[in-house]
Amino acid sequence: MACSSLRSVALASLAIWSLSLSSQVFAQSGPAAVSSLVVPTEYATIQSAIDAAVAGDTVQVLAGLYSEQLRINKKIAIVGSGMDNTIIQAPYRLRQGQLRETSIVEIFGASVSMSRLTVAGPGQGTCKKGALNAGIRVHGKGHLDFRFGAVRDIQDSPLAPCFRSGTGILVGEVPGPTASLTVDHSEITNYQSAGIVVLGFGSTATITHNTVTGPGMAGNVATDGIEFPVGSVGTISNNTVSGNICPVIDPGCGPDWFTQFQHAGILAGGWGPGTVVTNNLVYGNHIGLFLGEADKISDNKMRDNTLFGLALFDGQFTIDGAVISGGGAGVWVIAQGANTSVVLRDTTFSRLAGPNIEILECCGFTATVSLEP
Repeated sequence: MACSSLRSVALASLAIWSLSLSSQVFAQSGPAAVSSLVVPTEYATIQSAIDAAVAGDTVQVLAGLYSEQLRINKKIAIVGSGMDNTIIQAPYRLRQGQLRETSIVEIFGASVSMSRLTVAGPGQGTCKKGALNAGIRVHGKGHLDFRFGAVRDIQDSPLAPCFRSGTGILVGEVPGPTASLTVDHSEITNYQSAGIVVLGFGSTATITHNTVTGPGMAGNVATDGIEFPVGSVGTISNNTVSGNICPVIDPGCGPDWFTQFQHAGILAGGWGPGTVVTNNLVYGNHIGLFLGEADKISDNKMRDNTLFGLALFDGQFTIDGAVISGGGAGVWVIAQGANTSVVLRDTTFSRLAGPNIEILECCGFTATVSLEP
């Protein structure tokens, strides 16, 4: 009887030990736990926390000013303590990244989210030495999801018209590889060249509910707010874009389509299907909206833009619900590389110094405009 009891106890102990071992093996073979790495209490710098993180981790950045450049090539989230509380500041000396460009944050080969923080300049270099190319640079099939944050003062010292420097967020490459961007409920302000630029065929962006503000006349440099200049497509909606001008001192910038450049609050379209421009307010720019063909152009408000509220070139357009008021002229319709046909539906004009509609035709191509209620 005693032997039987001992044998039962031994068998029960063996079962418990086996169950415990199985649980340990399962835990070790299961998915790794997601960690939160805290700066500066656990890690002195943001980059050291990024280096220690594994894919899926969150880097929590407490309030403070962090003078450093970040290089990110793994899937992580970086969360600050509020855009006015957590500041990633350009250091005095900037090192070049993978593309031999300088930026405060470089993202490549991974999907990264950043929120509730500010990336800020200015850089301490000049046009000739140490220029700051971008606040955030996304390339090499990388993706950035940026929300409830800010990118401010991306410029050199002093602010100057430096070629290819001073862009708030720069995404993609020409001819490639692609990259992508989502920006929502954020502020991009006081840049030297452009607020947001998305480059390259296959690169995409969704830009919604943001404030994009150039330096205006006080900056004395030519800027653009949001640009999809070479092959890129995406959605630009519910943004407020202002302060992108053509300075008087720049002879290469002005109203002549053939001999000068024009600058705009939003420049997009003309690169195939996939672009939507809707419900934006653009004011105080050289041109409000400067667009090629797009899937949808609707319910945009263009106010007090100095040259034109809206410029359309080389394509077929239907404009729904546009409101153009104040400033220079209304709609500039251009046919230079293709015939241009425009339908203005439910479009209103008021307080313009120039004509409601101006047509420019060249090189054997024609432009037509029709108005619909």
